[in-house]
Amino acid sequence: MKRYVASRLLYSLIILFLVSILIFALARLMPGDPIQAAAMINMDLADKEIIEDLRIQFGLDQPVYIQYVVWLKDFIRGEWGTSLGSGEQVYNMFMRRLPITLELFAGSVFWSFIIGFPLGVIAVLKRNSWIDALLTSTAIIGVSIPVFWEGIVLIYLFAVILHVLPPAGYVPFSEDPWGNLRCIVMPTFVMGTHGAGLLARYIRSSLLEVLSQDFIRTARAKGLRESAVLLTHAAKPAMIPVVTIIGLAWSYVVAGAFLVEYIFAIPGLGRMGVNAIFARDFPVIQATLVMVTANILLVNLLVDLIYGYLDPRVRIN
Repeated sequence: MKRYVASRLLYSLIILFLVSILIFALARLMPGDPIQAAAMINMDLADKEIIEDLRIQFGLDQPVYIQYVVWLKDFIRGEWGTSLGSGEQVYNMFMRRLPITLELFAGSVFWSFIIGFPLGVIAVLKRNSWIDALLTSTAIIGVSIPVFWEGIVLIYLFAVILHVLPPAGYVPFSEDPWGNLRCIVMPTFVMGTHGAGLLARYIRSSLLEVLSQDFIRTARAKGLRESAVLLTHAAKPAMIPVVTIIGLAWSYVVAGAFLVEYIFAIPGLGRMGVNAIFARDFPVIQATLVMVTANILLVNLLVDLIYGYLDPRVRIN
């Protein structure tokens, strides 16, 4: 097992290295000059001599491959560069916003599981009934609905019409727990909707497949209730394909954070990344996308390990 984990870690590091090259190259291919963009934000930088000094300071006067080697070396050491717009250290910006985004991720996972699992299980218990059709249709809607549209609709409904939730903004939990909860309910629900729909659909299909197996017929022949057969005998083998889907769905959650944080004006990593793209802020863009990639690779590694736990046939000694 240790050898398997080591090989997966090496594979993830190789992928992360290749993605970092791609991110660095694409950032340089973006239209516009980052120094000029920074000058438009801060008029104190508009002087030509200052612009040239900044170009030298940030290494933009060097060949691209040298810029990448210098950036990668500094990035590994935790020196992620300086924001072209604010002049703040990118690492400090990242760490200050990380807890906010992690809170949103935790909330989205909560909604995905609290909605997706019951929908899938109930659809199986009431299979081929109108309840099954209704729940399946609800899951399809959850997967299909655009994040930005759902966010706007919820803001209009709960903030503009009902006045029960704030339309945007963020309050730290340490300052106001109730205000923090009210601020993150809608964003986390929007982020969790897609995952809930996927979970419900795949739990239903996976459970139906497992319920047709011989060992399930044996359990039923013993006189066990259908709910006991479902939860005791069918749940674990049915989770094998679902775990794979959870790993794939996580990338949608991470991508959705960019839109959701921007729509709800939440000062997390997603909003920081979007603002950096508009401002052509290369250091922030590169650090954000590399860490997003590392997050997705880590989740997929955990999925592989959980897959081996659920299915002894794929375990490697």
